Amino acid sequence: MSVDMGALVLHGLGDIRYERIAVPAPGPGQAQIRVAAASICGSDVPRIYQYGAYHYPLIPGHEVSGRVVALGPGTRGGPDIAVGTEVAVKPLIPCGHCAYCHIGAYGQCSDYDYLGSRSDGGMAEYLVAPVDNLLPLPTGLDPVEASLCEPTAVALHAVRQGGVEPGDCVAIIGCGAIGMLIAQWVRIMGADRILLVDVDEAKLEMARRMWLGQTVNSHNTDPVIAAQQMGGGLGADLVIEAAGAATTIEQALQMARPLGRVVVMGNPAADVTLSRATVSQLLRKELTVRGAWNSSFVALPTDEWHVALRYLADRRIDVRPLITHRVPLAQGAQALAMMQRRAEPVARVVLVND
Repeated sequence: MSVDMGALVLHGLGDIRYERIAVPAPGPGQAQIRVAAASICGSDVPRIYQYGAYHYPLIPGHEVSGRVVALGPGTRGGPDIAVGTEVAVKPLIPCGHCAYCHIGAYGQCSDYDYLGSRSDGGMAEYLVAPVDNLLPLPTGLDPVEASLCEPTAVALHAVRQGGVEPGDCVAIIGCGAIGMLIAQWVRIMGADRILLVDVDEAKLEMARRMWLGQTVNSHNTDPVIAAQQMGGGLGADLVIEAAGAATTIEQALQMARPLGRVVVMGNPAADVTLSRATVSQLLRKELTVRGAWNSSFVALPTDEWHVALRYLADRRIDVRPLITHRVPLAQGAQALAMMQRRAEPVARVVLVND
């Protein structure tokens, strides 16, 4: 194996470069992974160009698949993980000691690490990760599609937070990749009326091509009225907000029917202020409002990662239409710049290694 590798290295705000650097060696309890594919999350772009990282230099990338090529000293991979195993990589590394880790609520860990934001991630030829963070890919699952396991699990977590019931009317605000994955999950769980809301006509057109549900461009159609019409004059049983804007969070509360549910998973870039009228609706309609953050990967009862992999493998969840760009790793900086400029319609850009 080569002693150096190609990687996208973030040196400062907006300063990301493709470089040759040393291949990281796995330590005890870790595996070295030859990265097959790294999907670029929507959160990667503002981290690189707008908000910055926790430290520099940093290799971004937390949506990763690859193949185990080495185990650290004294590390046993277990029955499912060995050298040669193709894997998906969970990016959240919990401390294992805090009160929330003790109950398996790893997403609430008070001292976590995270690949691609706090530690080096997968926009590189090789990655080091804890063996406990690796999941073997089902036979036949394309590693490029497997790199979207993380957003698929995140979407499933949001849907479970909302408690979808058969026959539900579900409104989804935000037609990015996560929103379109949510639409697939709620259909699987029995929703028979699905409304997708966005301001980007290209995203709405993709949703229509995928037959995900009725679409509304909120630039020219009031989504609150659309939700009421779809929900028999009352509103949606469940609204999932996946855009992360003050306007869309307010719309989500307005679109839900009395006694309805709202899940907020979009991460706002600015402060959010609700109008008095919307707060009045929240109170009078007695809405149930929940947040959604990351995903669950405890063995039972809410392992969303293995479920996501199974549904990806048999394409009950189909991510192929969402992969709008496949880009060699060496051209990753240009791809990120394109996304930052919004130069082309994008759902998911996946960086691939030869």
